[in-house]
Amino acid sequence: MNKFVIFTDSTSDLTTKQRKDAGIEYVRMLVNWTDKEKKFHETYACLDWSEMTPTQYYNLMRDGAVIMTSQVTEQEFDLKFVPHLEKGEDILYLACSSGLSASGALAARLAKEKYSKEFPKCKIRVVDTLISVMGEGLIALDAAKMKEEGKSLDEIADEIEKTRLTYNQTATVEDLTTLAKHGRVKAAKAFFGNLFGVKPILISDAKGNNFAVEKAKGRRNALIRVAEIVKERVIAPEKQICYVCEADAKPEDLELLVGQLKAVGFKEVVTQKLGPIISASCGPATIGVYYKGKEETRIGE
Repeated sequence: MNKFVIFTDSTSDLTTKQRKDAGIEYVRMLVNWTDKEKKFHETYACLDWSEMTPTQYYNLMRDGAVIMTSQVTEQEFDLKFVPHLEKGEDILYLACSSGLSASGALAARLAKEKYSKEFPKCKIRVVDTLISVMGEGLIALDAAKMKEEGKSLDEIADEIEKTRLTYNQTATVEDLTTLAKHGRVKAAKAFFGNLFGVKPILISDAKGNNFAVEKAKGRRNALIRVAEIVKERVIAPEKQICYVCEADAKPEDLELLVGQLKAVGFKEVVTQKLGPIISASCGPATIGVYYKGKEETRIGE
C-alpha cells in the first residue's frame, strides 16, 4: 500500500500551523480585481496571506473593489500533485463543495485522464466535501486524525462521504452589498435590505450551496440567532472545537457571538480569519461558525 498525502484547497481556510501540525497540503485558487487606478491584479488565494494582510484584503472590498475568484488550475494541480506522484505516493484531495467550485471536477478528470496514465501505480481519490471554509477544514483535520490512527486512504474517503453533511455552517453577513456585486442577491433587494438592516443567516445546504434559511433584523439579533441555531443543531459540543471565521468583524460582535457559543458548551471556541475565496463573495465583517451536528438535509432554491 502506497503512502498517501491529504490535500485540500484555498477555501478550507486552514491556518499555516493547522496544516503543518496535521500534515495537510493544499492547492491554490486564484483571485483578481481592478484597483482605483484601473490596474488589474491577479494572485493566488494564499492561506498564508503572503501577498497582503487579511485587513488589507478586506479593505479592498470596503473601497469598492469587486474581487473575482477562479478554480484551481491544471498547472497548480501539476505543481502540487506531481512531486508526490513521482515519489509513488497516493493523494486524497478533499475538494471545496462542487456547488461553489469546479476544482474537484477538474481534479477528478485529471486523475482519470492524465495522472492515471503517467503514474499508473498511484491513486488519486477526490472527495466533494459539499462545504467550504472551516467546514472543509474540519473534514481535512478529521481525515488527518484518521490517517494517524492507521486508516487507509479509501477508508478515510469512504467515511467522509458518509459523514460530510454532519459538518455544519451557520453564518451571517454585515450587509448585502458584496453578495449583490457577485449576483447572489438582486441589487434592489440588497439596497432595501441594507436600508432596513436585514441580515441573512446562511447555511451550506445538502447540495453544497450557500443558502439563506432565515433573516434577522439587525446585526445583534443575527448573531444571537446564529448561536441559537448552533445550539439547536450541534451534537456533543463538549467533545469538539467550534471554529468562528470572521472577515474583520467588530470586536464587540465577535465578543457577543463567542460568549454565546461558549455557553453552548463547546470544549473550545477558536476564532480565525475568513479566507480570501469565500470572503470575496460575502464581504467584510462576515462571520461563520463551523461545527459537527445534525446531518444537513435542507436544499436551497
